[in-house]
Amino acid sequence: MTQSSSGSAPAGLPALAEHQILRYVAFTLLYAAQGLPYGLLSVAVPAYMAEQGLEPTQIGSFMGIILLPWSLKLINGPIMDRWSFLSMGRRRPWVLWAQAGMIVTSLIMASVPNPLQHLAVLTALGFVMNFFTAFQDVAVDGMAIELIPIEQQPRANGFMWGGKVLGGAAATAGGAWIMDASGLGAALFAQAIVVGLVMLIPLFAREHRGERLLPWSPGKASELTKGLQLESFKEIARSLKKVILLPVSLVAGLVFFAYNLIRGFLDALMPVLTVQEMGWAHTDFSEFSAMVGSVAGIMGMVIGGILVEHVGRRRTIGIGVMILAGGSVAMALLAAEWSQRLPAQTFIGAYHVIDTLVSISFLATMMAISWKKVAATQFSLYMAIANMGLSGGAALMGPLQGIFSYPHLFYLVAGWGCLVVIGLRFLDVEAHLKRMEHL
Repeated sequence: MTQSSSGSAPAGLPALAEHQILRYVAFTLLYAAQGLPYGLLSVAVPAYMAEQGLEPTQIGSFMGIILLPWSLKLINGPIMDRWSFLSMGRRRPWVLWAQAGMIVTSLIMASVPNPLQHLAVLTALGFVMNFFTAFQDVAVDGMAIELIPIEQQPRANGFMWGGKVLGGAAATAGGAWIMDASGLGAALFAQAIVVGLVMLIPLFAREHRGERLLPWSPGKASELTKGLQLESFKEIARSLKKVILLPVSLVAGLVFFAYNLIRGFLDALMPVLTVQEMGWAHTDFSEFSAMVGSVAGIMGMVIGGILVEHVGRRRTIGIGVMILAGGSVAMALLAAEWSQRLPAQTFIGAYHVIDTLVSISFLATMMAISWKKVAATQFSLYMAIANMGLSGGAALMGPLQGIFSYPHLFYLVAGWGCLVVIGLRFLDVEAHLKRMEHL
């Protein structure tokens, strides 16, 4: 067995900090693992619920609650910035812990008999599942900010978000098929197996050369890692205050929230609309969503990062949101044609592609404006704010559907999209980076 520069640590895989291709592979697969619970619990299961006759308010509440941990990520960031087992890396121990939690929760959920008859239990366990998934997300994002050079971040973000979309698509289609054949428990068991396989990457790939592979392995913390680790919550709070009160940081939070409000609303609306209003089978919706999601994920991986690099983060978001707003108006105007599947299929397909490109741009923006000293905390704050919108949008679907007609709901989406575009005018990343140099 070869030795690292420390002279004692086993080799394992190359260190992520030193191997660009391995970074792309690792972060893509980790994001794919995060996409699995979303595709299964937030797409396939709601469509199945709709087919089984559950009310829109029940489905919206289920989604709103299980997505809440993504809004609580602010708690995770400071914990990771303050504590870690540095000799194994600043973020890797947290990734391993979170993935172990995802596996265990999947297995517990798989053991619940007749889950739709125990909706409260299913909802609670879905909340726990997303708690661990969100914890992994914060750790992976912090690791990416620290290990990926800023000029490589847009392209890496393309692979990462593409991986998440593909993971979600696989869980959506695969989950729907397995649920029809063997029930939700079997789908959750399959999810546990896949997450376990992905876990092998952080298990054998260090952040920096010379770190411990496992707690009992030889190795030591890198000097760079020790230099970034903060020693108190007071220091974390002081550093976060400096960067988060910058004008661009405040604007970013508002814009991320507003866009994700749209995402959450549409994610809850479309399975209800297609299954209960248009007469689709739940498998029709899940399989079609998975197919277009796969296309969107591949596009994100192949051209997403390159597009952001050449068009620009802000412009990519603005164009994407305006196209989504226009598509929403078109859906409303074509309400008389909803008996045909083409309008809904076109909208769902466009939504998946646009959301992938916009999300890649948002991810690259958030990474760019995050300060490495408090990367996990700052990034998790942005994501918490954004995901409050995701959860809030899902929860609003039921009440608003009871007040407005479906066409009017699409007009609301279009109007909100216009507000997002207006907010983008004040999101100047370059000015923010210059201000951070003086912190």
